[in-house]
Amino acid sequence: MEVIAFKFKRGIDVSYDRQGYIYFLCRNFRILPEEKKKKIRELCRSAGGEYRQALFRFVTTDDRATKICIEEYLSEATLWRAVKRFYESFPDDL
Repeated sequence: MEVIAFKFKRGIDVSYDRQGYIYFLCRNFRILPEEKKKKIRELCRSAGGEYRQALFRFVTTDDRATKICIEEYLSEATLWRAVKRFYESFPDDL
């Protein structure tokens, strides 16, 4: 299994440290308290709209964008717009 490493996303107006925090928090979704899981799901719904499931997979699993886009029938540009909204609207208290 290939390990996916954190990469800074330059097109997102969020600092490197904050992006890292969001990335690792979401990657640990399975072990989070239910309250935090609920907030992440709600954020995926608001940032991803009809593509919320693809966004959720992208931020919480090892699945690559290309694989998700093929399986969820959306373009990578659409997924990246949702990822950008997700990161830029991530709450400070989570």
